[in-house]
Amino acid sequence: MNSFLHLLAKDLILKYGHDFDNLIILFPNKRAGLFLAQELAQLIDRPVWMPEILTLAEFIERQTGLKKAEELTLIIKLYKTYQEHAGTTERFDDFYFWGNMLLGDFDDIDKYLVDAKDLFSNITALREIESAFPYLTPEQVEFIQSFWRSFNAEKYSQEQQEFLNVWDKLYPTYTKFKAKLFAENLCYEGMGQRLFCERLTKHHTDRQLVFAGFNALNQCEKRIFSYFRDNGQALFYWDYDLYYSANENHEAGLYIRENMKLFPNALGLEHFNNFRYNEKNIEYISVPSTIGQAKLIPTLIGQIHPEQQNSYTDTAIVLCDESLLTPVIHSIPDTIDKINITMGYPAQNTSVAALIGMLGDLKHYSKKEGNSTHYYYKPVIALLNHKLIKSTCAEEIPKITNYINTNNIVYVAESSLQFSDITRAIFSSTEENLPDYLLQILKQLIVSIQPDGHEGLSIEKEFLFSIFTTIQGIKNTFQEEHIVPDNKLYLQIIHKILQGVSIPFSGEPLEGMQIMGLMETRMLDFKNLVILSANEGILPKGGHASSFIPYNLRLGFGLPTPEHMDALFAYYFYRLLQRAKQVKILYTDVTKGMSSGEMSRFLYQIKYESGLPVKEIHFQNNISVQDNPTISISKNPEIMDKLKSYSQEDARGISPSALNTYMECHLKFYFKYMARIKEKEEMAEELDHRLLGTIFHQSTQSLYQTFPEGEITTEGLDTLIQNDALIEEHIREAYLNLYDTTVSKMLESGANELVLSVVKKYVKKVFEYDKTLCPFQIISMEKTYRMPITLFPLKSPMIIHVEGDIDRVDRITQGTRVIDYKTGADKTDFKDLPSIFDSSNKQRNKAAFQTLLYCMMYEHENPGTDPILPGIYSTKLLFTPNYSYLLKCNKEAIQRFKPYEPEFQDLLVQLLEELFSPEIPFTQTEIPEKCRTCSYNDICKRK
Repeated sequence: MNSFLHLLAKDLILKYGHDFDNLIILFPNKRAGLFLAQELAQLIDRPVWMPEILTLAEFIERQTGLKKAEELTLIIKLYKTYQEHAGTTERFDDFYFWGNMLLGDFDDIDKYLVDAKDLFSNITALREIESAFPYLTPEQVEFIQSFWRSFNAEKYSQEQQEFLNVWDKLYPTYTKFKAKLFAENLCYEGMGQRLFCERLTKHHTDRQLVFAGFNALNQCEKRIFSYFRDNGQALFYWDYDLYYSANENHEAGLYIRENMKLFPNALGLEHFNNFRYNEKNIEYISVPSTIGQAKLIPTLIGQIHPEQQNSYTDTAIVLCDESLLTPVIHSIPDTIDKINITMGYPAQNTSVAALIGMLGDLKHYSKKEGNSTHYYYKPVIALLNHKLIKSTCAEEIPKITNYINTNNIVYVAESSLQFSDITRAIFSSTEENLPDYLLQILKQLIVSIQPDGHEGLSIEKEFLFSIFTTIQGIKNTFQEEHIVPDNKLYLQIIHKILQGVSIPFSGEPLEGMQIMGLMETRMLDFKNLVILSANEGILPKGGHASSFIPYNLRLGFGLPTPEHMDALFAYYFYRLLQRAKQVKILYTDVTKGMSSGEMSRFLYQIKYESGLPVKEIHFQNNISVQDNPTISISKNPEIMDKLKSYSQEDARGISPSALNTYMECHLKFYFKYMARIKEKEEMAEELDHRLLGTIFHQSTQSLYQTFPEGEITTEGLDTLIQNDALIEEHIREAYLNLYDTTVSKMLESGANELVLSVVKKYVKKVFEYDKTLCPFQIISMEKTYRMPITLFPLKSPMIIHVEGDIDRVDRITQGTRVIDYKTGADKTDFKDLPSIFDSSNKQRNKAAFQTLLYCMMYEHENPGTDPILPGIYSTKLLFTPNYSYLLKCNKEAIQRFKPYEPEFQDLLVQLLEELFSPEIPFTQTEIPEKCRTCSYNDICKRK
């Protein structure tokens, strides 16, 4: 295979021998120049002076002396010019994004030599258009008329009036903007090209020029090419294939056909008929996932090169979607020791770019309360867990994040986060200037990270330095132009600029397998190709640059349109394939997110139009669906020791809720109480059902404590019910036990206020209900009770302690009540006592079990108490007519616990002997429905 650059080098030697002193070779990009130099070196057998190799942009800059300015600098200068001529007070923050679009339009206007005065004219009188633009074709005039036809000079719509207000100011802005740039010896690319075109005779060169590898030429480039062609100073080398150039309807040859008519090719047709006649082997491979394409690379390389090669320079992996770079790098086989990555690593994909975003969120969501600053917990935890931060203080950070979660700290005080040099820099409110704040942190990280031979840290340090340099440049630009954007815009600009920044990989570009983007393949040829992400919407790329110039006016004045980009991508793709022999093209066949799941239209064209055999392979992942294994945990000596801790006098006893958990699912009990696996705790910014119950319990307890000696009377409750201020004060105190005063002010949650009003209704309803029982005396509230139970799990006695907090014990006329508060809709009835111990009972009344156990515990500490009345205050059911708090067994109210106690105790002993038996393992529940909401479902995988 003779590559295009090989043909070019050979022809240059044929035409010029070894005398290249007077020769300048101009390419559309830099990369081709390096490969051409290699081709020349291989063909030349003696020392010679190499020809000068430049890009066209470099050649123009040298001739005009104008330096291409950075995009941000150009937008700022455009903003200032627009302000001067529009008389607007629009802030730079609002101008930036549409100013960026306007800059692109000005660039197109100059590259295509459009008369800006004509373009920006307000011609609503349609008959004037033909006379105003005699140089346009009838078709172009029709496009312009079709746009202005919708404007009625007598009555503009609001949108039309706003459009015209800006449109009328664009021509003076355009002319003054260019004059200002010229005065400072600056330009944008289109301005430089146009100036060069307009002064070609002044910028004349006597040297011979070779234009090679170009495709879509704008009007400036055509004029430049024509000038040097007419002077006999130019040779033109076009890279194409007759397959698409000879077909008038093929979009890949749209520009090449015109170019070769204007500027004939220096190479003969015999070199450009490879596409259908070089024994191509084309495979289309559909893959279920994007990452799956990268994972197939070792297999595909093995098919192309069955045996290990000394060099893989004839093979390229081409990424139509450059975000695949990271998985592709990790998928390269170890047998390939040299690769060259041409595109660089995208700065926006680095951990440092993510860190910048987190720091922006931290500042955005911080709040001032008095002289202190508090930070919203989400960006705080994200930052502390960022690998660059965590590596500097690995021991302290888990403790801090655990403390924040455990204590439900929604807004974290700045002072509590300053435990190291880097966290003092991050959680600092003294630096108000965002770029200085970011630069200080990045600088500190650069200094603190010591790679010490660790390759990963070396790469991170390179990322830090590159992004530090980028942000420093942005800061300098704003300072030089005396613009002070707000922090939000600063971050947006930083992220936008980082999208265009690539961190280069070190390597030898002429060695090894090439990994490159489609745009970088221009003028390069490879025998073997693996092309990834050849999906419609990616190839050609979907979406096009925004423009302030309406589509029809673009057509009318010959400016590029979206169809222009489609033809460009078609050329890049077909040109890449034309000399290749082994071509493997992969695409994703599953619709997900923005991916269409459809292969590119270019693949369909080759399949149905080229006549070439195409092998289609549908790759599928081998997925084996297996039933999740049954989990059974035997009670080994370590587990038995943990269980025996419930028998110790000085240890906490087993709680009624733990026994309820055991009956719900033995395995869940093991995870929670034996393995100590914590359920995932969500930070509660707004009061959920659990926190509502806590506030209800605490406020009810504190309000009843206002009665002297716990003596409750009807008059006292009436007074309390009417005292809204006192009730609200106690509810607020309970709320502040969850969130301190400072944090509660910053929450500003209307939902929380609504929940607190619900708590108030619940509290008042309890008081209303209690009035029917007056007078009565409160014996205890939220008090811990403890009771021993003697078991015989191994034929030897064992004493287990049961311990729990009883919500309320009081004494009414009928006896002593043991009350359990429930903020749900827990029912008070159950079938019989065995039903509340039956793990297989889907309707098992957990609340009834717990309340009866409380009765037994209370009686143990207060022997002789009789009758004991077990009851449940269900705050939701309290609002129903004729609600009774008493538990009901088989529809009969339990007026005395004593008759039920022997059977309940026997069942409890059986339950505990099962739990403490070393022979009975912890197993999963027999009711799978319970698993759906279980916190440990991710462990046992039961659906």
